[in-house]
Amino acid sequence: MAQKKILAALLAGAMALGLIPAVSAEAATNKVLKVPVNFTNPGWEDDLDSVSRSQVELWSNDQTSPISAYSDSYTVSYKLYIPQSMLKEGSVVGVDSSIDFNDASEDEWKWAGWANCPHIDFIYDRGEATYWDEALQEDVKADYAAAKKSGGYWVIDYSARTEGFQVGDAPSDASKASAVAVGLTMNIKGILISSKDAVYVDDVRITKPDGTTVYNQDFNGSAKDAGSIKLAPKTAESDPSEAFKTVTLPATTKKTLTVSKKSLTVKVGKKTTIKATAKPAAKITYKSSNKKVAAVNSKGVVTGKKAGKATITVKANGKTVKVTVTVQKSQKKTNGK
Repeated sequence: MAQKKILAALLAGAMALGLIPAVSAEAATNKVLKVPVNFTNPGWEDDLDSVSRSQVELWSNDQTSPISAYSDSYTVSYKLYIPQSMLKEGSVVGVDSSIDFNDASEDEWKWAGWANCPHIDFIYDRGEATYWDEALQEDVKADYAAAKKSGGYWVIDYSARTEGFQVGDAPSDASKASAVAVGLTMNIKGILISSKDAVYVDDVRITKPDGTTVYNQDFNGSAKDAGSIKLAPKTAESDPSEAFKTVTLPATTKKTLTVSKKSLTVKVGKKTTIKATAKPAAKITYKSSNKKVAAVNSKGVVTGKKAGKATITVKANGKTVKVTVTVQKSQKKTNGK
């Protein structure tokens, strides 16, 4: 017992000094929605509705939401966690979202209509959540979505008002409906991404202009029957549905590529080695910009061929590092010296 008390005291002291990071109970138990993806999109020219898309549909089991008018301007907020490991130069993750209203006064729901939310594109190269500005004809940083790195993820913190209401196939008066079901649909698309991993959604909320919450899902409770997930492409031969599963946000390992030196000097006829490390371990490739000056093999061994400069391009884990190699003439020995 005394040993346990001493150990506890030592651990507490280490946490207080910052030697061991403290983990809050909330962080340890927080759940998120896992959204499997099948991003196979090589470029913008592909049909994003048939490939490289995951669709999330969330709805409230509580159908007594205080909806008085479908046409109100609602605020939709959520967090989207994108693993850094699935991103590379040129990658973009786009999200189209909308909320749906169903008159649930009767057993058979009637679709009253929907309201779109402002689109966002997370541009990896800029580290920003953006939208396309038609007037400027360029991507502009969105003031309704912030992007930041956290624990191996890019986290998109989204909060925006809906952009008008569109009447569905069963128009009704929300104020006269005894029950209204509210749902959120998110279409998550990957551009220049090849991944069968997952992204994660958390803290979904829909509020009225007066701040009244009409939908709230943090996924910490029972969310088993609270929605569905579908992957594109949808074909008659395959079932596109994926399990609706809440998980603790997985720890991720960021993919890296490092070299010990970004400039090397070698004499003609001599060798030197580029020391490169990929984490997690992966195949490392080397390519010389001028093999007549400096040649490099698959192990990073550089051989000086003739005086001059060459660039060795090192690649692994979707990362690229360039190493400048200077090749110098060998000094000729004179007789007796």
